[in-house]
Amino acid sequence: MLTISMNESAAAALQPLRPAAALPAAELHDDLRDKLSRGVVESEGALIFAAHRSSGSPTAAIARMGWPDLTHYECQVNSFHLEDHAPVEVTLLEDGQPQISHADQVTLLRLGLAVADAVCGLVRAPIPGTPIRCIISANDTNGVFRFHRIRSGERWGVHDLDQYRLDMVVTVDDQP
Repeated sequence: MLTISMNESAAAALQPLRPAAALPAAELHDDLRDKLSRGVVESEGALIFAAHRSSGSPTAAIARMGWPDLTHYECQVNSFHLEDHAPVEVTLLEDGQPQISHADQVTLLRLGLAVADAVCGLVRAPIPGTPIRCIISANDTNGVFRFHRIRSGERWGVHDLDQYRLDMVVTVDDQP
C-alpha cells in the first residue's frame, strides 16, 4: 500500500496533486537517471543506492558516526540535494546563503515524488515485501531526498510533519 503524507505547507504547494504533477522520468537529469538505474542494494540489513555504496560497512559507519540505528544510517547515506538534479535557479545572497524561489521549491517536491516512485519500484523488484519510506523536503535554501527501510522502533525525524515549519515535507511510504 502506498501512503503519501505531507505537512500543510507542502499540501498547499502541491494542490491539486495529480499524477502529472511529478516530473516524468524522461525529464530526469542524466546523472539522476544514472543513479537510479544502478539500483538499490542491501548491505548488513541496510538499503542503499548502489551509486552511494562505499567500501565501509554500515555497522562500522554507525559506530564511527554515533548514529543510533540503521534507519539513521540509511537516511544519511541515501540523502542527496534535489537542486543538483533539477532545472531550478539557486541564487546566492550577499552572505553566501543559497536562495530558491517558492515555485522552484515546488519543482523540487515534484521531482522528489518522481524519485520516490522510482525508488519504490527499485526496492519492490529485488526485495519484495520490504516496506520503505521516502522523505522529500524543500525550503528556501535547498531540497533533499532520502529514503530508508521502515523498521519497528526506528524513525527518522518527527511523526507530526507540521512541526517542520520552515520546510515543505512529504513522505511516501510503500508497505506491502
